[in-house]
Amino acid sequence: MFIRYGVGIVATTYTLLGVIGFLPVEGINSMHHEGIGVHYLFNIIAINVVHNLIHLGIGISGLFAMRTLARAQMWGKIVGVVLLLVFAAGMVQAVMEGFPRDQWLLGIVPLNSPGHTLHLATGVVALYLGLAKAPAARAGAEK
Repeated sequence: MFIRYGVGIVATTYTLLGVIGFLPVEGINSMHHEGIGVHYLFNIIAINVVHNLIHLGIGISGLFAMRTLARAQMWGKIVGVVLLLVFAAGMVQAVMEGFPRDQWLLGIVPLNSPGHTLHLATGVVALYLGLAKAPAARAGAEK
């Protein structure tokens, strides 16, 4: 069950980030006009509509995937690898641009260091959940 619950926690986190990112509350999603001029979730993570939709997609798909062990593990593998690739691409781009405060990934999604950290941490957790083995005594009961 820890794999399915773990996927549920990561998925819920991303779902909440996606929903909160759409709230028009200045204290939660303040606009920073300097840098690349985007909103900042909790005044920390650079976001825009596309970024919020991606967070919602990750979260909602995980909530559906956690229904079975096999789907939860597949979701963990896919999302874990994707988030780690986004982290790596963002870091390569940051190095190439001289470590700016903010950047645009592929000219579509705003990223910054706290976002990179979120993608790295949740990517590692999701991939772990995708590759983890269910306890032998419970493996048959978690289908």
